[in-house]
Amino acid sequence: MLITYSYAQQSGRFLWPEGYKAGLSLSFDDARLSDVDVGLDFFREHGVKVTYYVVPAGVEKRLSKWRQAVSDGHEIGNHTLVHPCSGNFAWSKNKALENYTLVSMHRELEQANEQIKELLDVDPVSFAYSCGQTFVGRGSETKSYVPLIAEMFESGRGWLNEASNDPLFADFAQLQGIEMDGKDFEEDIKPIIDAALTSGSWVVLAGHEIGEGGNQTTRTSMLRDLINYVKEAHPEIWLAPVGDIAHYVKTERKRLNIKLADDLLFYSSFDQGTDADLHKGEGKIFTAETYDPTGEGDSGLSASGIELLNSGGRLGGALQFERKTKESIYYLAKDNINYNASSISGTISFWLSLDPEMDLEPGFCDPIQITDSGYNDGAYWVDFSDKNPRLFRMGVFGDLQQWNPEKIAPDKNPAFNNRLVVAKNRPFGKGVWTHVSIVYEDINGSNPRAAFYVNGQLQDSREITEHFTWEVSKARIYLGLNLIGKMDERAIFGRALSASEIGQLYEMPEMLASSIKEH
Repeated sequence: MLITYSYAQQSGRFLWPEGYKAGLSLSFDDARLSDVDVGLDFFREHGVKVTYYVVPAGVEKRLSKWRQAVSDGHEIGNHTLVHPCSGNFAWSKNKALENYTLVSMHRELEQANEQIKELLDVDPVSFAYSCGQTFVGRGSETKSYVPLIAEMFESGRGWLNEASNDPLFADFAQLQGIEMDGKDFEEDIKPIIDAALTSGSWVVLAGHEIGEGGNQTTRTSMLRDLINYVKEAHPEIWLAPVGDIAHYVKTERKRLNIKLADDLLFYSSFDQGTDADLHKGEGKIFTAETYDPTGEGDSGLSASGIELLNSGGRLGGALQFERKTKESIYYLAKDNINYNASSISGTISFWLSLDPEMDLEPGFCDPIQITDSGYNDGAYWVDFSDKNPRLFRMGVFGDLQQWNPEKIAPDKNPAFNNRLVVAKNRPFGKGVWTHVSIVYEDINGSNPRAAFYVNGQLQDSREITEHFTWEVSKARIYLGLNLIGKMDERAIFGRALSASEIGQLYEMPEMLASSIKEH
């Protein structure tokens, strides 16, 4: 299939192929007789390709027609060899998932693939869980076989789910499959399609028989109304087999993450140590006896009360700030963050884990502060206010001489508070990881702004009216000033990320990490 990519901004957060704004896949399970007896002519008439998740024994009953289905361009997926489900179904007692192991399930999936290949000359890349059940074993020995599906197939579809699939977030091994058997188009299906079009998501509908009516039957009248609705009223919905859309979404997600990795200036995962994994400038961490932007620190992490954890981070390791300390730790900012006199853009991204009211000691806390001289003079930071309940705030301050020439103290200067953006959402908690981003664009330029995001949600933004002037060699990236909690996945990008990209960092941090490792 030839897909034309559009990198221009489209409605919704995910960039579908050019001209499309959402996805829709029709799928049918079990290789029922009507799937080909009725379905082939019906879908040929309407010019639609679907996904059939087959059990080989069902294929054998209409082998020539199933071979025609392949010739017609329909996708053939794996639906296991014998359709095992819970033994609570009377018909599944002799093939109960409770009596399976991961080894026996792996063997069954391989055998089904082999038989499908022999019968139809197809190597399945899509899978649907029989009865929508994803376990083997029972009690304390129960295991999920979702990881097995992730290893063997490009996607695994569920059954009787209620949500469409967010293309930026969906787990391909657990695609949501919504029932269409016995459903009415106007009452049941159309609202789902309309909602997906609004959100830019991907609907995977699942059925069994195809006909005018009956048990576990997707009605041809409903299918006709659905197809006409998509083709005539909403051609911006991409109607295609599961495998086609899954391939595109995977490819696009990978492209987006490679693009993010390409635009990184600095990244610390804290997985292999405190040195930055990726850095355009100096990558070593430094420790100073106090917070003093004019003083010098020693290379390495030697601050008391701050340690590197090998596990327990958002991904892998993390920095643990056990108590408030006078010492400070920092990276050098030169070349690790954009700076020039005419226009500065970039994004600061990181994860925090703490309960501000319970964990922090009295006083202000700056989880991150980037400056060459101080928090109020050419600085980017976020902080927790000094008293409970703690406000969580973003500060982006240009030259002190411009915005506060008389050097009035913050608590007596409305101009200070007017330059803060206070988070509307504070999703912090013990054992909870919260994503934080500062996005700044065209600082020192004609349209300078800064935006504050928490867990992918825009809190607010403001114009930055004053100029930024740094002595770059003295600029530092301070971490965890007065913080008690954990920090992980520190990243600085060389451009202002879009709202979609911020959402991507929040929803799938592991994708960026894997892209960096591939680089």
